[in-house]
Amino acid sequence: MEIGDLPGWAALAVSIVSLVISYRLGVRSARASERSTEASQVSAREARRSSDAAERSAIAAEGSLALQRQEAEERQRAAEPQVELRVERTGGSSRLRLRNVGGVVATGVTIHDAPGVSTQNREFSFRTRISNVTLTPGEAREFLIYRTGNPRMPTHLWVTWQGQAERVALAVPA
Repeated sequence: MEIGDLPGWAALAVSIVSLVISYRLGVRSARASERSTEASQVSAREARRSSDAAERSAIAAEGSLALQRQEAEERQRAAEPQVELRVERTGGSSRLRLRNVGGVVATGVTIHDAPGVSTQNREFSFRTRISNVTLTPGEAREFLIYRTGNPRMPTHLWVTWQGQAERVALAVPA
């Protein structure tokens, strides 16, 4: 190209300007691409954190729901009528009555031997022994305790019934 070739020089200038503009646009595009990559990585990290938080929240909700169900079952059981037995005096020091003051039928009601109330060592002996009887709500059964080797009456009697295998101490009124 010669110095006097004006269209050649003009084409060279246009091509240099195009190259500079193209370079700057390329640099900007590369920076934007890097920022986009970083933003996508941050977004993926935040999505994982959000997913983990959602899982923790779901686990906590399941635990809370299980606790609510358990509490509801306990309230329902507490609201249901229960067997409740009471020892009453009927007259005299050895005449007693076992009464069902609860709201349901008590079956298999039995008074058991316990320390101080034993038919084996004869400190006390039962007459009209209560063993495997059924008591409807409000019903009572009389029995006698004779003091044979101990000058004092027992303070408690030990009773079981169907659904209550572990012995329950019932206070004997003074």
